[in-house]
Amino acid sequence: MIRGLIALILCLALAAPVAAQRDEAADRAAIHALLVAYGATLDARDFDGFGRLFGKDGVYAAGGGMEARGAEAGAMMRRIFSENALGFREPNYHLFFNEVITFDGPDRAHATAMSLYMVPDEAGRPTAALMARYTDDLARIDGRWTFARRTVHSLMPAPSKPAR
Repeated sequence: MIRGLIALILCLALAAPVAAQRDEAADRAAIHALLVAYGATLDARDFDGFGRLFGKDGVYAAGGGMEARGAEAGAMMRRIFSENALGFREPNYHLFFNEVITFDGPDRAHATAMSLYMVPDEAGRPTAALMARYTDDLARIDGRWTFARRTVHSLMPAPSKPAR
């Protein structure tokens, strides 16, 4: 009786459509690649590639209350980088760490991560200029993981506190 039940469960599991089965390791790797591509596209000044990391309605909520949807995220970052309001030297690079991914289903996930934005000092030595924490809602669209919403939380320099 128990052997028959186990055999039935195994048959049903093996008969499940492949699309309904999730390869968690592959999904984690794809999401990791998405999180790293965020910095890599910015570091390469590939703003069109940056915009493609977001779903059509994906929201990028940058610091200072700026938001953009979909490909407009790339256009927004093109403007920010061209203005260079903080006067950063080039080249500059993102370093990522403390990545945590949780799944809400086969095509939905959440992630958090942190990054340092490194710029050269006067002597050309890499120096941390900014530090941020990211909170992400992720969606698989047409087989590809994208940002449904990425929110940037500035940690360094620390956001100014409201006056009392």
